[in-house]
Amino acid sequence: MFLSRRALIRAVRYPSAELDYAKHMPKEYVEKAKRTVPRKIYDNRFGAPPLIRYFRPPDDYVPGKGRPWEVEPMSKNIDRAAAYHQKMTAQKFFNRNEKNVEELPDEKWTIFPGDLVQVMVGKDKGKQGFVQKVLRESNSVYVEGLHRTLSKDVKNAKSMGIRENFSWKEQPLDASKNQVKLVDPNTNEACDAIWVLNDSKTEYLRISAQSGFEIPIPSQAYVTYEYLKPDAYIEVVEKDTPAADVLERTYTPKLSSFEEEIMEEMGIKDDRVPKPTYWY
Repeated sequence: MFLSRRALIRAVRYPSAELDYAKHMPKEYVEKAKRTVPRKIYDNRFGAPPLIRYFRPPDDYVPGKGRPWEVEPMSKNIDRAAAYHQKMTAQKFFNRNEKNVEELPDEKWTIFPGDLVQVMVGKDKGKQGFVQKVLRESNSVYVEGLHRTLSKDVKNAKSMGIRENFSWKEQPLDASKNQVKLVDPNTNEACDAIWVLNDSKTEYLRISAQSGFEIPIPSQAYVTYEYLKPDAYIEVVEKDTPAADVLERTYTPKLSSFEEEIMEEMGIKDDRVPKPTYWY
């Protein structure tokens, strides 16, 4: 089987589609952390579509400043789901959140953790620093040591009789609004970047739109919650299926039913003659 040139180009994925700290996080777990999973499904409605009662409506979820499974975002999601359930139980109107941020597509996202970037807005405008964290859901980029605000470490500390402590915390910069840009390695100035296929059409390279120089992807971009480097990952024999076993082709298509395959494997012969069937 041979792929056409156009199909081969489509098969090459953008690095932004694969590189993420949470790339191995199960989708079901993330949805549970968001509380956007069904609480109850009312099915068998005589042909009518099923009614789904969610912990909270999926369109009510708005990305925050952290990942859904972190302590503060998860606490907010649980409280929001409880408020929704209380309103539905009391048959009262529930004001849903409005998501006003559209996630940038993979072909337009070019910033990764570890990149050298320049802040384009605020009091730190013109300063350069390294990307600390990236949240694709909200197009947020956190730059280490820049664009910070002074905030309390513990909320309501005074009422609890605890001494109030303050610390500087990085605030998100919106990449879709060009609040932060990559630094051109040739000119050491802010630049826009584009994805360009290499000569062999097998990989996308990040190129500066101003100078045409390649901007290498930092090693920190390959870090996930499971490993620091893909080649340094150690498989757990008791839990992980070896990659060779996963890639091995064991399925052979046959023109027989599941029951017939089992009978063939166990050496069972069926001498019965099937009755004719009719379709109307």
